[in-house]
Amino acid sequence: MAGRSAQAEGDRRQAARESRIRRRFPHIGGLILALTEPPQTTRVWAQGAVGERKVADRLAQPASSGGIVVLHDRRIPGSTANIDHIVVGPAGVYVVDTKRYLNKKIEARSDGMLFNTKPPRLFVGGRDQTKLVEAMTRQVSTVRAAVGDLGADLPVAVMPVLCFVDGEWELFSGPFRIGDVYVTGPRGLVKHTARPGELNASERVALGHHLASRLPEA
Repeated sequence: MAGRSAQAEGDRRQAARESRIRRRFPHIGGLILALTEPPQTTRVWAQGAVGERKVADRLAQPASSGGIVVLHDRRIPGSTANIDHIVVGPAGVYVVDTKRYLNKKIEARSDGMLFNTKPPRLFVGGRDQTKLVEAMTRQVSTVRAAVGDLGADLPVAVMPVLCFVDGEWELFSGPFRIGDVYVTGPRGLVKHTARPGELNASERVALGHHLASRLPEA
């Protein structure tokens, strides 16, 4: 289920916080909890779970019609990390990392210099968040290795996508790329994963089953 591991981690952190405060302040612990918010590190997990579920809802319709095959919340072997969504579409496999930054502006910035050869950087709410792009390397390599195990005659592209939920985008601006990572919102994700390609419906289903067996639910 989409967002399950993020929600579980948020719940675990919240329960640990409540237990810690009640032990330390047995008489007023409940009041302290009522008057204070959980720390940002705890809230971000719950926010992430909401974002993942929103993306899953967007992908549900094209998945139900057979246009794409979708896997949610898959574990990276040998790690506590997970992959939010894997989408098998006609053009290949998309590794989707969902981020929820409520009302934060999502943009690509370059240094503006003439003949600039440096790639643009990702800014979210005015802060450089290019690290989110760089963090996708392990997810992509994990899925690429799993796809490679299938031994398909036709090479299957594995493409990273950062999907921002509830963010703000510049007027008339659409999705963009930072390196090989496609940056978009949920609506753009649906269009991107539905692009035409060489994989037919039966091949997409077979590839989805293979990835599900290699990358279990988190």
